[in-house]
Amino acid sequence: MENYPSRVTLFDDGIYRWSYDMDMWHNRYLLGLASKIISLLLGVPTLFIAAMVLKQLIPRINQGLPKDEIMWFIQNDLLALVIVGGLWIGIILLMLIIYAITAAVLHGTCRLCFQMDESAVVLVRDPKTMNAVNTFGTVVAVIGLAIGKTGDAMRMGSTLAAANSTGTSRFDSTRRVKILPKYDLLDLREWFGMNQIYVNSEDYEFVKGFILEHIPDKARERSA
Repeated sequence: MENYPSRVTLFDDGIYRWSYDMDMWHNRYLLGLASKIISLLLGVPTLFIAAMVLKQLIPRINQGLPKDEIMWFIQNDLLALVIVGGLWIGIILLMLIIYAITAAVLHGTCRLCFQMDESAVVLVRDPKTMNAVNTFGTVVAVIGLAIGKTGDAMRMGSTLAAANSTGTSRFDSTRRVKILPKYDLLDLREWFGMNQIYVNSEDYEFVKGFILEHIPDKARERSA
């Protein structure tokens, strides 16, 4: 990907191109995003089951029932809580391990290349470096499918894994832009996908302004 300089550069064909070397050990936005999605998928049912356990437990404690009798009443809900909560923790740990392996394979740095014109911004994936990242994304997507969240799994797959050689966000389809200078990131959200656009701090304001100028007015109002 030699044609992608580190600084945002306007080429003769009217397309801006640049590259970004993401430090996977320090810039962990993607890991945090995957963890939040998994926590949403499994955390909500865990909290629901915990509430059911408490609903069964508190009245019986107040009645002064023996411990054995209380445990008999709540044993099924308690078992479900242990299973779902254990699955939640186990999957988070599995993701951390997979992410660490991915970062190690890439020697801690993932080189990302982008190009942008007045209609869209594109992540141009380098097959040499994206295979390991795709593996992480695929595993996360499979986890979503395994726990019965097909729609969320598709969203995670489109975000974290590469189905094609490029990942394009058209400005007219963008619903919101999350502005995250802490991570050198502009996170473009669409109805059925996301696209993380990384840019070095020297050019961050330029790319942010360019994207906000070309997305719909409602999307610009939602962006922050």
